[in-house]
Amino acid sequence: MRALLVVRPSVTDVRGGDAAVAEHAATALRARGVQVDIAASLTPDARGYDLAHVFGIFDPDIAEPQIDAVCRAGVALIISPIWWDRTALFRLGPPAARALSSRRAQGVRERLERLRHDEAKLLRKPGRGALRRLARQAALLRRCDVALTASTIETFACARFLGVDSVPYVVAPYGLDDDAFDTAPSPARSGVVCVGRLEPLKNQAMLLFALRELDVEITLVGASRDAPYRRLCRRWASGRTQFIERVTDAELAALLRRSAVHALPSWGDLPGFVSLEAGARGTRVVAGACGSEREYLGPDAAYVDPLDPDAIRAAVVQALEQPPRNPGDAFDARLRSLRWDAYAERTLDAYTRAVGGSRSGEGPVSG
Repeated sequence: MRALLVVRPSVTDVRGGDAAVAEHAATALRARGVQVDIAASLTPDARGYDLAHVFGIFDPDIAEPQIDAVCRAGVALIISPIWWDRTALFRLGPPAARALSSRRAQGVRERLERLRHDEAKLLRKPGRGALRRLARQAALLRRCDVALTASTIETFACARFLGVDSVPYVVAPYGLDDDAFDTAPSPARSGVVCVGRLEPLKNQAMLLFALRELDVEITLVGASRDAPYRRLCRRWASGRTQFIERVTDAELAALLRRSAVHALPSWGDLPGFVSLEAGARGTRVVAGACGSEREYLGPDAAYVDPLDPDAIRAAVVQALEQPPRNPGDAFDARLRSLRWDAYAERTLDAYTRAVGGSRSGEGPVSG
């Protein structure tokens, strides 16, 4: 079987989870005898392949020409949606940023309280631009032969909120490599770390506001192309906050091994590789509650409302006060069950369904 994995053209300049999934998928599939190429292109040439696998419909301006090109080639189409409803981010993120721009902390708190009070009303009105974007995403997903989701939650979201229940779904959870786990005893742990691009989705400014008076080292790892948001983060950084744009894999592993808590109160990660990697390195994890984090991390992480700084602070403080995790604990066992070879097996199932023309065009969602 020959498979073309299609990713956005900017993956070399702007790294992200979609690129990491494609790379891990390629490695695991090759180990199973699949001939795999990766194309970072708006117009991939899928001629001569048995199928093309497009990663992400989150940006329709990118996904649409990619899917058009695959359909012109006449090969089977698999889509990993990597999709979550961003209405909350789009409707609540900008006013939250304006609140965080207030001169006084009390002013921030008052504006955030009003925003939370109006949250339900705001979410009922996504806006015409958001509705058009959702319609485009739904139309793109309906064109696939099989949709390959990363969680049952993502499957439900695509089928229910996007309204795409006419395609077969295969759930393939993301995995971890053996070297993601520590076998040696960890050094003494301290401090809070947050890994991810500095951007509204990841919500680092709210994290820093929540922890501004906490006497603890905070390390933010991640570059930013959003200068106003970067300034907003620095506005609420304490004297013990450090910003690091880039680290090597070895440096990141060492940082996670010595940190007590990884906190990422995002607006919707699916589930966020860094949360998995942090848990595998033995840190305690504080995650957002809007995406598929719970399905991956289970009862062993703390979950917070990204719009509630008090809840974020309380969760981080509680995590810091807990004793270090024991090697081989329930969280470690849960994460070790997530393997890339299992992802490849489920992906091959999706490929076989697509190439075999198993799509019925109707019927229940399958997992």
